[in-house]
Amino acid sequence: MTKTQIAIFSGAAIVVAGALVFTMKHNQPATSTKEGQGIIGARPETDVTTAAIDPFTHTVSIPATVNPATIRFEKLKPVELASKIETTNNTSDCQDRQFRDPDGTTCGSVKVIERVKALEASYSYIGPELSAGETIPGRQNFSVYFRPEEVGLDGPADKLKRDQAAVLFHVNTFRSMVEQKSIDKQNSHFCEGNYVEGHWMQKDANCRDQIQYVPQMVPSPNWTVQVDVLRSVASR
Repeated sequence: MTKTQIAIFSGAAIVVAGALVFTMKHNQPATSTKEGQGIIGARPETDVTTAAIDPFTHTVSIPATVNPATIRFEKLKPVELASKIETTNNTSDCQDRQFRDPDGTTCGSVKVIERVKALEASYSYIGPELSAGETIPGRQNFSVYFRPEEVGLDGPADKLKRDQAAVLFHVNTFRSMVEQKSIDKQNSHFCEGNYVEGHWMQKDANCRDQIQYVPQMVPSPNWTVQVDVLRSVASR
């Protein structure tokens, strides 16, 4: 057998082997959480996950520049909240997006599959200060959510007057301490230089800043607002 014939047979064997591998890969059975792809008219492979969430939040954060004394109860009303969601991700699209510019869209979708009844207590406050003596016009709003049995209303929540509903809850505000990294000026080295026409120019082009940081506990930039049921209607 000549060298040319050997090369032809070898190439043919490689093509056949490759075709077998490709066929085996694309005929594996799909799992319960993925949708398989066919060769023609393929559907994107997807991952589907479900997650339970707790929608009953009794705390919120508002800017620390807000005066807590301006917090005011607005109304109480019945609502339905998501308690279980289903997330579907297009895995191939997610991988492709790593190599594309962001376009504001996502490679997945979220669907609510279960809801629960809740009571929404809404509050408002005068907007945070922008500068000395200036605040955002109007009042800003936030809401917290309770299980109906926590409040124990005898009738419809939206039939209560504002003052009747307000006395059911107690509002507490506090500002916790958080860790923040600050520059350690004593152990840091900064290159000398000055501004030339608005641009920082170092005296020594080979100099490199050596900045060290130290942790410090500082007040949080936000108030934590906690709303509790002061007394339920059933307990009065």
